[in-house]
Amino acid sequence: MSCSGEYIHAPTDSSPWSECVTSLVTDLKYRFPARYLACWGALVLLAVIVAIVVPVTFNPNGIKVVTSLAGVLALASMGQMLIVMLGAIDLSVPAIIMASAGIVVHFGTPGASLPPIVLLALAVAVVISLGNWVFITRLGLNSIITTLATLGIVTGAMAWWTGVSFSLTGRAPEALQTLANRSVLNLSASFLVALVVAGLLALVLSRTRGGRQLAAIGTNRRAARFQGVRVVRIEFTAFAAAGLLYGIAGVLVAGIVGSPDTSIGAPYQLATITAVAIAGTAFSGGPASVASVVGACVFLQLLDQALTIHGLAAGPRVVAQGVALVVAISAITLGQYALSGLRWSTRSFRQVAGSDQLEGLESSTQPAKMKETR
Repeated sequence: MSCSGEYIHAPTDSSPWSECVTSLVTDLKYRFPARYLACWGALVLLAVIVAIVVPVTFNPNGIKVVTSLAGVLALASMGQMLIVMLGAIDLSVPAIIMASAGIVVHFGTPGASLPPIVLLALAVAVVISLGNWVFITRLGLNSIITTLATLGIVTGAMAWWTGVSFSLTGRAPEALQTLANRSVLNLSASFLVALVVAGLLALVLSRTRGGRQLAAIGTNRRAARFQGVRVVRIEFTAFAAAGLLYGIAGVLVAGIVGSPDTSIGAPYQLATITAVAIAGTAFSGGPASVASVVGACVFLQLLDQALTIHGLAAGPRVVAQGVALVVAISAITLGQYALSGLRWSTRSFRQVAGSDQLEGLESSTQPAKMKETR
């Protein structure tokens, strides 16, 4: 401030147009962080490579296979995403998928009504996931240990109760197989279901108070509680929704495979974690992108299908998933470190610049003050 009481402003060359563009870019960066967009760039690059090296992957049958498995993986990964948003991790996904698939096969005898069986399978999946909620959030146990124990208990119990093939015939109901293997424009029914669920989940997370509170709990649980967030209710809902998504995935995969066994859920343990990581979700908790999770699932299934057609066995395909997981987590971690360093440097620069500006203002006002005193 000058001796006349007027504020001194630094000269700027910004125009209204440049300010508008800057505001738009800032808004887009806030709404679509770079970590959420990385999986889409990887998907486009992979699609181009596969189209050149293994073009048969994109024939009608290949697209149907990729989308059918990507749909199941997307449903399970969205459930995993909800748990990761809370700062936990769920290793019981294979068991819950297997349990829901096993119940459908076990009770789906010829002549049995399909809707009650599906509802029973979904209810069991939700109950198992809520069991994890009790031990993790209410009793404070480690999520990895708890869900790993759930994995062993549920898998052993299902094998003991129903056997390896779940029933004498070992086949899912014909009606379920027909529904699960349908397609529209070469897009499988499971993928279409996943898209609908993803749209609804994205709306809930971005447009509702509960969705925003879920991200707040994952960011800082204690601060969210102090701000009046009903932490217990939100966590209960998140675990229940995750179990429901696992159950839907299990029912659909039973219909797609036709003859599932107790190993039907095994591939989804690493795959769901990898998809969530590729989608840019921080495993420390906080916000996540549903669309990026779906894109990451398509990426993983397209990669797996291309490697399968290329003649690679299951081992190298799992190695590829592991490499993708390591790369994704490393990129997220390095990005967080870089962002923290950039923020620290910017803050330090502003502090230095602010002190220099104050010194300049003080030196410029000293002669005026001396004149007044004279």
